[in-house]
Amino acid sequence: MPKWTTHTEGGSWYGGGHDVRDCSTAQQNAITNAYNAFINRSCLNCFPDLKSCLEAKWQNIEIDCTDPDCGSLDGRQSGNKILICNTSATRVGPVLLHELVHACGGTELDSEAAEHACFDGSGATLPFGDDWDKFKSETSALDGDEKERVGKYVIWNSDTGEVWGKATEGGGWYGGGRTVKGSRCFQSDGWKRTYGGGGSWI
Repeated sequence: MPKWTTHTEGGSWYGGGHDVRDCSTAQQNAITNAYNAFINRSCLNCFPDLKSCLEAKWQNIEIDCTDPDCGSLDGRQSGNKILICNTSATRVGPVLLHELVHACGGTELDSEAAEHACFDGSGATLPFGDDWDKFKSETSALDGDEKERVGKYVIWNSDTGEVWGKATEGGGWYGGGRTVKGSRCFQSDGWKRTYGGGGSWI
C-alpha cells in the first residue's frame, strides 16, 4: 500500500498533536479502488515492463491530495511522491495511472498513452497544449524518423496517431539490441500531429 502524506493537528509550541492524512478517507478509498480497477486490465499488456513497475511503485509511493496548485491541475509527480487533486469518479483512475507512469520514469508521451489505452471514452483526455512539445522534446526519433517518437515504454507515429509498445530486437545478456515496435496499442485521430517546415510542430 502507498504512504499517505500527513500533517499535524492540535498540539502546542511544546509539541504534541497528532498526524492526519492529507487525503480524506473518501479520497483514499477512491484512489485505492481506482488502482485495483486498472492494474490487472489487459490495456497494460501492450507496454512491456510497465505493469511490474506500477505494482512495485504502488508499494512505496507517497500520495498527497492537498496543494495550492490543485485549483489548476489534476495531478503532479515529483520523485517518489504524487499529488492527486481530482478524485472524481471519471478522473481519479486516469490521473492516478498517468502520475504513476511518470513515477516509473515515463515521459509525458508514455503517461498519456497509458491513460488513453486504459481510459479512452471513460475519463482520458486527448493530448493538448504543451503535451505535443513534451512528446517531441522528451523523446527520441526512431531510426532517424522524426515523426516516430520513442518514449520509455511506447513508440508513437505523429502522422497516423498510432501507438505501439516499445520492444527490443536482438541483444544479449549484457543489453544492446535495437529498439522496435511491439504490439500496437491503439490508433486515434486525436493523436495525429503534423509537422511544418524544418521538422517543427504545426
